[in-house]
Amino acid sequence: MIKLFEATSFENTRVMITDAGRVDVESHGLRRLDPVQRNSAARDAVVRFLHVAPGHQGRDFHSLLESRFGQFEGDLFTPDDIRRATAYLAQKRMADVDEIDEWHWWTPRLTDLGIDCAEHFGGSVADYLSHNEGKVANMTVNFHGPVTGSNVAWSSREITQAVRASTGLAGDELAALIGAIKQALPVLGLTEDESTRLRGQLEVAEGELESEEPDAGAIKSVLKRVVTKIDDVATTSLGVLLTAYAKHLMEKAGVPLA
Repeated sequence: MIKLFEATSFENTRVMITDAGRVDVESHGLRRLDPVQRNSAARDAVVRFLHVAPGHQGRDFHSLLESRFGQFEGDLFTPDDIRRATAYLAQKRMADVDEIDEWHWWTPRLTDLGIDCAEHFGGSVADYLSHNEGKVANMTVNFHGPVTGSNVAWSSREITQAVRASTGLAGDELAALIGAIKQALPVLGLTEDESTRLRGQLEVAEGELESEEPDAGAIKSVLKRVVTKIDDVATTSLGVLLTAYAKHLMEKAGVPLA
């Protein structure tokens, strides 16, 4: 971050910022100007501050701003930052808010949901909501094929499934499966890079299926890589279901993945 030049005494010490240090300073400034990051940080700060406050209740803006939670990237939060954050937490039922008369009065209380956020997610509101509300809301995944109800259900409030029997060709069912996997990628516990890479591979398989003479070997190769990756890193039962169904359809198509 800095380059320190040797000196015979502290008074003669010379210091110069390096390129890495300059980049770090500038990145802090850019983050301070980003309203998305600032709003998210303000919500986290309110949860963390209220969690350590007596009775999990605030008193005034000054008490938060003067605490270790009162800054974002070295810049003090404003009362408006805290007001917006508190209103958001109240909307999500993570805090109870009586009223805010003047700018310095601020007396919200954390609810049990807010306490859970602080104690189980380190006060990260985004992580807490992602875990409890699902990363993709109201997503419908359709499976066309012999999937029974006993192996379809999993614990998610935000994802719905429609299972419909199909007597079409295995190729049609594979196309539907590939579409379902692409739609489910955001909720399989994959990183963004992994999801992007798998999506590209699936699109290659889709293109092959749409050709007049699909290359079964190419489709098998793509799906084998995709299924293996989901098996390795997916953290949801949806991933288990998709991989099992993929193996079933590939076997039905005469190109088993095993």
